Amino acid sequence: MKRNFYFLLFCLLLSATASHAQIGEGRQGRFFLQLQNGQIVYADKLQLKSPIFKSNHFLVNDTLKYNPSMVAAYQNEDGYFARVEAGNSYDDFAKRILDGPRIDKFYTSRTTYDYGYGYSPYGYGVPRSNRRRIYFFSKDEGPLYIMDYNNLQQALADNAASMDILNKYRRDKLINTGVTILGAGLLAAGALVSIDNSNDPNAGVQVSPLMYAGVGVLGAQFVINLFQKDKLTQAMEVYNYQIRQ
Repeated sequence: MKRNFYFLLFCLLLSATASHAQIGEGRQGRFFLQLQNGQIVYADKLQLKSPIFKSNHFLVNDTLKYNPSMVAAYQNEDGYFARVEAGNSYDDFAKRILDGPRIDKFYTSRTTYDYGYGYSPYGYGVPRSNRRRIYFFSKDEGPLYIMDYNNLQQALADNAASMDILNKYRRDKLINTGVTILGAGLLAAGALVSIDNSNDPNAGVQVSPLMYAGVGVLGAQFVINLFQKDKLTQAMEVYNYQIRQ
């Protein structure tokens, strides 16, 4: 009798353990990893670890580890990130900053080093780092592409309003290039005239008006560009807005 009781108790415990495991496997956490093979791994806690003396890895719920090469996209408390395809020399994952019905915008950062500026007490060049953002986009949850005129022209070709904005972007870029050449040319011509004037001991220090004109042209161009909206992003926003309608 006692043996039967213990056997029944053991069966109940085994059944409860199996049920708990099934619930844990089926439960969806707040965050997730989307693996390259299409599998989704849900998590309540998801971190991308970068140890100094060990390889990078994703840590799921403080227990499971995944190599970043296995991951296509992931969502954690910092947002949604998608893989940047190998060969672009950027960071492995880009963060989504525009979530549209069809067009998404992402960015990642790239650090470059300039060894031509600065000196240490020993006379060696001190590298100066510069970190800048690289922007991408994806259409219909597809792969990420560099966000530039040529790529967007192909992706947004089926929307007339977006194409009109892209054409304005191309026209403004041509105008900006012309203005830059003009301003630089005025500065260069003014510098030559100023050097010639400095050779005359009776003339004193004279700055050519051409230099002031060049500075004025480039300064005005900078101010105008500062207040202009990013037309590439605007073209994507218009595309998404009309899809919602």
